[in-house]
Amino acid sequence: MKQFLSMSVYAGLLIGIAGLVYLRVGGLAGAVLFAFGLLCVVMCGAQLYTGKAGFLPVKELPRLILMLAGNAVGCLIAAFIATYCASEALLSNLDTILSARMAASWHGLLVTSAGTGMIMTLAVYGARRKHFLPLLFGVPVFILCGLPHCVADAFYYAAALLLGKFEIALLGAWFWAIVGNYIGCNLPRLFMQQEFEG
Repeated sequence: MKQFLSMSVYAGLLIGIAGLVYLRVGGLAGAVLFAFGLLCVVMCGAQLYTGKAGFLPVKELPRLILMLAGNAVGCLIAAFIATYCASEALLSNLDTILSARMAASWHGLLVTSAGTGMIMTLAVYGARRKHFLPLLFGVPVFILCGLPHCVADAFYYAAALLLGKFEIALLGAWFWAIVGNYIGCNLPRLFMQQEFEG
């Protein structure tokens, strides 16, 4: 259990660092550099909610929730680091993300987050079969499409909290991203059936 929790926090820290570089750089370059986080998560075997949700059986849901909590702690650590790296570009990019999340309807968040979940599962599915390009391209795809990733959002919201930009409505946005990511993570298994398990 100790190792599981440690690797859950570590996954959140890696995604948080990836979120930090995205906030600092922005655009296509930032989206591509964000992929470093997911590549490291897979390389290290870290416990990332969106990397595991499409592969674990439903009975493992409590474990998945605990994993997400660990991811959030890792994101909080990364957000603390981000306070020392704050710049005009970082604050501007953060404001853009926060505004988009608060402006979205719950069903809009649910649907768009499902897109991220599907992309994440396919990226990890590819890596498990020694195909690593989906890891590299999947992350920029969901970022540039504006699709929410609940762990990355945990970093953005933690940064907002530490930088005095947090609003309570973000908790609702985070909830729908979590649910939407979970649904999307399980779409490849639903559509592919035996091919997914093979």
